[in-house]
Amino acid sequence: MRVPCIAVVLSIAIVRFAPAQTWQGATQVLLVQRAISQRGMRDADARLTGWRARAHGVVRLASVVEHGGLPVERVIKADELRVEVYGEAPNRSKQVIVAWRDTTFLPNRIVYHRDHLGIVANDFGAMILLGDGDEVREVAHPLSPPGAEQHEFAMGDTVVIRGARGLVRVVAVQVRPRDATLPGTIGTLYLDVDRATLVRFRFTFTPASYRDPTVEDITVTLENALHEGRWWLPWRQSIVIRRGTAWLALPLRSVIRADWTIDDYELGVRHTPNQFAGPLVAGLRRPVADQAVWDHPLASQLDGLPGTEDDVDAVRRAAAMAVGQVISGMPRTRLGAGGVSDLVSVNRIHGVTLGAGARVALSPMVSTYARIAYGLSDDRVTGDATVEVRGAATRWSFAAFRQLRDVSDLPIISGALNSLRTAVGGDDRLDWTLIEGIRAAVRHEIEGFTLEGELAREWSWSVRPAFMPVAGGVPPNPALGVGGTTVARVRGAAIDPTGEGWRVALEAGDGERDWARIAAQLRTSTPVGGGRVQVALEAGAGTTHLPGYRSFVLGGRASLPGVAHRALGGRSMARIEVAWARSLNLPTPPLPGVRGVRLPSAMMPFIAVGVASGSVPGVPWQASGRAEPVVGLRLDLWGPLLRVESGISLRTGSVAVTVDVHPDWWPVM
Repeated sequence: MRVPCIAVVLSIAIVRFAPAQTWQGATQVLLVQRAISQRGMRDADARLTGWRARAHGVVRLASVVEHGGLPVERVIKADELRVEVYGEAPNRSKQVIVAWRDTTFLPNRIVYHRDHLGIVANDFGAMILLGDGDEVREVAHPLSPPGAEQHEFAMGDTVVIRGARGLVRVVAVQVRPRDATLPGTIGTLYLDVDRATLVRFRFTFTPASYRDPTVEDITVTLENALHEGRWWLPWRQSIVIRRGTAWLALPLRSVIRADWTIDDYELGVRHTPNQFAGPLVAGLRRPVADQAVWDHPLASQLDGLPGTEDDVDAVRRAAAMAVGQVISGMPRTRLGAGGVSDLVSVNRIHGVTLGAGARVALSPMVSTYARIAYGLSDDRVTGDATVEVRGAATRWSFAAFRQLRDVSDLPIISGALNSLRTAVGGDDRLDWTLIEGIRAAVRHEIEGFTLEGELAREWSWSVRPAFMPVAGGVPPNPALGVGGTTVARVRGAAIDPTGEGWRVALEAGDGERDWARIAAQLRTSTPVGGGRVQVALEAGAGTTHLPGYRSFVLGGRASLPGVAHRALGGRSMARIEVAWARSLNLPTPPLPGVRGVRLPSAMMPFIAVGVASGSVPGVPWQASGRAEPVVGLRLDLWGPLLRVESGISLRTGSVAVTVDVHPDWWPVM
């Protein structure tokens, strides 16, 4: 039978508990005592002699890259499964994979733990295991007798709803371990008041629960539906596992997420004596391409699934607030790098630059990050040191720094490609200023919206090239520094996992020059004609004495291809681009981990117009005040891994073609 509509209770939002919440042991909370007793009786209930159901799930592997502290998620691999589920008292279950297909969007060699390919049939029983015990092993369920002793509870709000079989009252009960340094769960139990049964449990784990040092955190949501007015059985589930690198901190993580729906229940089924023999998850051992089983493209299943980062971060923030510390299973000490270019890079100022960094967690709330780099051509040492204090949703940082920075806040080229171009032919595409200073900053996250504030005292110095490439020379670096300035900055952003959204940044400087500046970016898209129309808008303006290192630039790659590189610039600028993205069926080159499937590609014809005005003395870019239109074609290839971009200036007829790693991956390049 289908799931009754009583399950709408499970769509209620997470209850936000105030810091003054009263925490009590299980023996002090009558509803929790009843729930523990009922859970034990459920597992031994002879009236539920046997049942059978069908489960449908999508398991996806995704990468999450931090773009300026804002995560952008890209699916790498997706699997779709159909599973037959069998259950029987006391607390026995069995699953059989009857249909399984997959698709690959980027090269990978992922092999899932077997239990990620099935559901949690009995809300884990007395002890919680994940990843066949390799990720989480033997964490006591808070509604089991041993778990009740190890956890404490706080009563929340009561919600009364009307379902298919009358009113149901559900109470949100927050749970946390008595000792956050030991294995345990942190989250919210939604309990049926009248039956004292578990309707929904959404939780994460303490850092000590994780057995795999690459696991950053795991978030679990189990939702049940009422059947025959008596039994709450599995309905919807999701398990999200976020991973990093145990020895190196990069702006990159991987995410495995399984989303399941369980329905078509048959109750009172008599199982054969050997029904529960063998492994818990049996059936198919690998994906099988059987088009007769599936009546829809696998990729279409991803459209209706929730994004991972916002979903998980809400649980992470609530858990951090409950226990008063950041929840992360990563090692306390790791090497650190903002990307590969932090380790080795080449530019026309430093030449070959070697760097190293480390991140150390001094406590669950306080961490430090330090990096140092040395330029072999100019013998200049740069680096930074940061102390960060993190709360549930707010992060404070204090830093000292000495860095080379490009004039543009928006990246135009991957660090790896710029290093290669500079090393071979001296063609450094960036314009550098040496910035030294100290700063204090705060960052606050509110359900997809990020607000940052910063106060800094910084000194900007003009620098000259010191590097000689393999062939030819290097162009001069513009004089952009203006000396000492006290700078205040405020930034706000709302970026979704696809990279769409908006950013606004305001700043003001007080020093040898007084100035102010505002910049904004907007990216959005909508389906049109079998593809998507994408719109990108960038604009900025500054006051009369805006210094060169904070001026705006336009032209060339990732801006206006066909217009000369950074030919336009000044105290203000605006650029708008409209593109139509459509999938492209191209043969996939022989890449490891692809297994003969076609990686997705896309083509995007586009038109862009840019203008800059307000001259800044001493810089090579011109504030012509004249609109420069270009048309072009962009190809995002194989995943996408690469971006090929061509454009022609409608004013001059000049043509340009660029090839680079796709911008999704620039932060780690």
